[in-house]
Amino acid sequence: MNPTIRIAAVLTGALLFVAVTALGQDDGVQGYTYSTYYVCDVATQSDMDDVVEKFEKPVLDKAVEDGHMTGWGYFSHMTGGKWRRLQFHSAPTIAELIHNQETIFAEIYGDNPAGGQVRGNACAGHDDYIWAQINGGGGGEATPGSSLSVYYECDFMREAETDEIVSETYAPVLNEMVEDGKLIGWGWLAHRVGGKYRRLQTFLGASHAEVLAARAEFIQMTGGPGAGGFGEICGSHTDYLWTVHN
Repeated sequence: MNPTIRIAAVLTGALLFVAVTALGQDDGVQGYTYSTYYVCDVATQSDMDDVVEKFEKPVLDKAVEDGHMTGWGYFSHMTGGKWRRLQFHSAPTIAELIHNQETIFAEIYGDNPAGGQVRGNACAGHDDYIWAQINGGGGGEATPGSSLSVYYECDFMREAETDEIVSETYAPVLNEMVEDGKLIGWGWLAHRVGGKYRRLQTFLGASHAEVLAARAEFIQMTGGPGAGGFGEICGSHTDYLWTVHN
């Protein structure tokens, strides 16, 4: 999705090798996700949806079936900021994640420049993040219809403390909500490559109303982001409510 400038390819490749080698040594990581957040023309953004459904979904589904990816998803903006579409794919390691990013989309659009042009015209701008999945629960057979993403800006030197807070205080509450059917799933992800957001909390549910109700109950039960020292470390956040398409 984001080809590098050719003249910087050698240097970029060397830096990426160092980053991948270091990041591949994460302890306790359940997997990695490459997320691309698109800024789109609201008049033509549905063209992006059509291209993903027609050209990308068959290839991505096969990549999961063949074991090259652990999963992928495509969401559209319901409420939030400038990002209008979110597409992501996951893999067990950073190396596999980068390999998929470099090869899958080249395969899809290598012989289909017209489809790629439609895609680019609909959503010309984007932000990329690589996330490490470090906590979460749920899933199973249920199909979510809504996802609430909370993107946190954190103190870089203390952000790891929030992972302990999530594990000790938040996870038991969220897992109980999944067991009670109030959520389909939840996740806690840590920044590895990307922009200003350092932690990502996700809530998955059958509908927007269900997800928002679950989050309100979660805040009531835990005291919210300001409780337990969490707010001192991650004092600012941005919310997005997504409609799940895949």
